[in-house]
Amino acid sequence: MNQRPRLITELFKGKQSFRELLSQSREQERLLQQIRLLIPAPLNAHCTAAIKKQTQLVIYVDSSTWASRLRFLARELTRQLKSHNLAVDRITVRVLINAKPVVTKRGPIRKLTPENASIINQTADGISDPLLRAALKRLGKHGGKNKS
Repeated sequence: MNQRPRLITELFKGKQSFRELLSQSREQERLLQQIRLLIPAPLNAHCTAAIKKQTQLVIYVDSSTWASRLRFLARELTRQLKSHNLAVDRITVRVLINAKPVVTKRGPIRKLTPENASIINQTADGISDPLLRAALKRLGKHGGKNKS
C-alpha cells in the first residue's frame, strides 16, 4: 500500500492498443502542424484537429466563421498537400464545439465626461422631437456634474 503513484505512461507502456492510440495521436498532431503551415494566419490558429481517412482529410476548426473561410481555401489546400506528398482527394471541414466557451476580455468601462454630457444636453435642447430630446437628456445625466 506504500506504493508511490505511477505515471500514466508507465501504466500504458505494455498495452499494444494504448501504444497504437498514442502513435495515432502523435501522427495526427504532426499532420495538424503541417496543415497549419500551409494555411494563412489568422485562420491557421483556429484549426484544432486534423484526421486523415484514406484520401479524405477532415479538419476541425473552433467556429463556423472559420469553417466557412477554410472551405473557400479547401481546393488550394488540396493542391498544396499533394505537392507535399500527402494524397488527399477531398477536404471536409467541421466545427469542433468547445466544452468551455471562449471568454472575451472586455475593455474598461468608459465614463461619460462632464464636458461630453454638457454637449449632449446642449444638443438635446436643439432637438424638436420630444422623445429624442428626453432620451438625450437622460443620457446627459450620466456625465456626473452637468454644466447646463
